Amino acid sequence: MKVGIIRYPGSNCDYDTLNFFEDSFFIWHKETECPNMDLLVIPGGFAFGDRVYSKATGNYTILPGEQAIQSPVTKVILEAYKKQIPIIGICNGFQILIKLKLLPGMLLKNAIDKFDSHTVKCVIQNKHLNIEEKELDIPTANQFGRYYASDETLINMESNNQIFLKYKTYNNGSSRSIAGICNKEHTVFGMMPHPERSSNKQYFTWFFNKLTQKKDIKYHINNIMASEHVSYKSTAKYLSKLYTTGNNVIQGPGENAGIVDIGDGYAIAIRIESHNHPIFIDPYNGAATGVGGILRDIFTMGARPIALLDFLRFGNDDYNEQLIPEVINGISDYGNCIGIPNIGGDFYKDDTYNYNPLLNVACIGLVKRENIVYGNALNEGSLLIYVGSKTGNEGVGGADMASQSFVGGDTAKLKDNIQTGDPFLEKLLLEACQEITDRKLAEGMQDMGAGGILCSTVEVISRGRKKTHKNLGCNIYLDKIPTKGELKHSSKLISESQERMLIIAKESNKAEIFEVFKKWDLEYDIIGISDDTGNYSVYNGKNLLFEQSFDAFDYPKENWEEVEFPPQFSELKKIKDTDLWKEYDSTIGCRTIKGPLKPGSYSILDIPEVNKHLVVTWGKNFDECYSEMENQAAKPLGIINCLNFGHPKDSMGEFARLVDEFNQKCLNHKIPVLGGNVSLYNATNDVSIKPTIVLVMIGLKDKVV
Repeated sequence: MKVGIIRYPGSNCDYDTLNFFEDSFFIWHKETECPNMDLLVIPGGFAFGDRVYSKATGNYTILPGEQAIQSPVTKVILEAYKKQIPIIGICNGFQILIKLKLLPGMLLKNAIDKFDSHTVKCVIQNKHLNIEEKELDIPTANQFGRYYASDETLINMESNNQIFLKYKTYNNGSSRSIAGICNKEHTVFGMMPHPERSSNKQYFTWFFNKLTQKKDIKYHINNIMASEHVSYKSTAKYLSKLYTTGNNVIQGPGENAGIVDIGDGYAIAIRIESHNHPIFIDPYNGAATGVGGILRDIFTMGARPIALLDFLRFGNDDYNEQLIPEVINGISDYGNCIGIPNIGGDFYKDDTYNYNPLLNVACIGLVKRENIVYGNALNEGSLLIYVGSKTGNEGVGGADMASQSFVGGDTAKLKDNIQTGDPFLEKLLLEACQEITDRKLAEGMQDMGAGGILCSTVEVISRGRKKTHKNLGCNIYLDKIPTKGELKHSSKLISESQERMLIIAKESNKAEIFEVFKKWDLEYDIIGISDDTGNYSVYNGKNLLFEQSFDAFDYPKENWEEVEFPPQFSELKKIKDTDLWKEYDSTIGCRTIKGPLKPGSYSILDIPEVNKHLVVTWGKNFDECYSEMENQAAKPLGIINCLNFGHPKDSMGEFARLVDEFNQKCLNHKIPVLGGNVSLYNATNDVSIKPTIVLVMIGLKDKVV
């Protein structure tokens, strides 16, 4: 890491800072050309112009940073900012960054109006950079170290994860005990304590390296792969205990959908997902893409989607009232356009969802057993084929956003994380994938959902490694990805543009597959190939941009304390607005025997292929689903779950309890769990939602003659 250190006349911290970094150099205060560097540091100490001498009075006036910003080197600072070179200002350097309006707020005299120097205990964290909370002893030495910002600014800063350092044992009057902040883009950092004087040199070296990785493809890859939404690192130990076996189970959790045998060579595929944060930010597109994503989870298994269900949880405030019709429109427009009936679901209201409305979408598909396709690459030399919509900047960082909690309710900045959907293109993609499945041309298929191309390619190789015990790896070619204009390398990998699929196939089937794509007028290209290196390698042309062992994607698990969830006494209010359900087409496809407009938390689908009826029940707990299944005299085949919780720090205890309770019911009745979804971080201003479970059970019964 090459580090430039700005040197003003009179600084007493310049050499401390220079010696802290191994590859560092001074930038004199009269220089104006921005040099090549990975990090720019403005050191602390009594820098240039802080003490202004008056010949008339013979006295000094202390004006921190005021004259320093008039120095020619200010051009270097501003140019580095434009180039997105990370900048950190320490103590007086922090003051300079504020004076240049690169950081919000102001620095005032300490509450004790005198110079203060000692080691203080601080807490450092940065969610944007995936830096977990850590306590550190850091020296501080200043007189103008009291940070101040308006309440509105502070709320916005918390919402943007701009506060990365707080005092724990020191009170100099700073707003909310703030000791360090950054800008919205997380490229400019300012802090009052002196890390260059700290005994924790190793930690701060690592921290500064994290800053420089912000624009690096390695940073983006590892940040996405380590997110809770992708890796389930906090909840895996609980979910692994679930009862998932049974005579009818073909595929349990771990694939794009669960699958159960229904006889006569046919099977049912089923999946449920949450799309909570997106609907709060962009209700229409958030809801529409939630439907589009769950449909792809089904047909990527070779199944044809035959039914949708949606489960809504909204608040009671005015903003939620505005969200509801847009969410309903997004669900209905997408499902109706592609031709999949919405056969059921429910709708509840409660104040706990005011800033965290929930949308859980389930999908059911029908597949011939011989046509089931899994999301894996099994051999060296398999082609990784891209098909569908072109890749754009939509949804960049969407997976990571899903592992964040909302603060302050300000979501405008997150609009770019929300994708837009095209149901008509999805219909073409569905039919093309069905044709490839029928013709047995694919070794595997995978939806490009959360984490985009990155996660989909990592998943198919990882599953193949697990199934075959081969040292599989892959090469990914960024220049082969169909794009909407120029994109950053990282954006190509992690974009969550909709209506895209990954097909894994042998070279010998390439021509036939391409014929199918041409028939359905779809974009396609070979974007990668599997190999036996055990590495995930990313190329742009012939240039290797990233290489990492697949073993390195196994990120450490987090063990949250299982504290008791704070009691919430309100009861969910069920909404029975039949007009709402009329916007969903529940009859298209001609399978619906009983849909959402008739009473009861169940629906019935005709499956003439096996001369049976499929009964679908749902509820907030196991007993609701099971009793409705008993009422319909159907044999249960399996159940899926969608587990919505708040921040893990106060929700893991309740999560563990409810998962155990749910699992015991499944064991008692021998009903296997076919799959599910976990949605954490549903919290605003550090207040978590009420733990919310949605369950869907499926069963078979004979037709009544």
